Amino acid sequence: MKVANRIKSVLVVSTLVLGASSTAALADDASTQAAKAQYRTQISAFKASNSTWKASKAAIKATFANAKSSAIATRDAALSAAGSDEVAIAAAKTAFRTAMDQAKATRDSAIAQLGAKPTKPAKPIS
Repeated sequence: MKVANRIKSVLVVSTLVLGASSTAALADDASTQAAKAQYRTQISAFKASNSTWKASKAAIKATFANAKSSAIATRDAALSAAGSDEVAIAAAKTAFRTAMDQAKATRDSAIAQLGAKPTKPAKPIS
């Protein structure tokens, strides 16, 4: 009789322990799934903002390249027209430096407004 009671009590205790651990495992699984779903959403948002950031950065770079090539073309035309006139040559060089300084300032301002590159979200601990 004592053995039967011990066996019953062992069965009851093991059932309670197993039931509690399986409930905890289900809760952990649900929270893990929720974390993974949140991560997928964060990754989608990251990809969208990262592609927008890259496109904006490329547009800034292209605008600067166009301003630079325009300044170079204007300088070269002014130097050709100046011939050997030192005053005209100096004016062409000064105008080129001014145009390049303005293009650099515009580029730097646009990059500052663009802000830092988006950071990738951290993976959830599984």
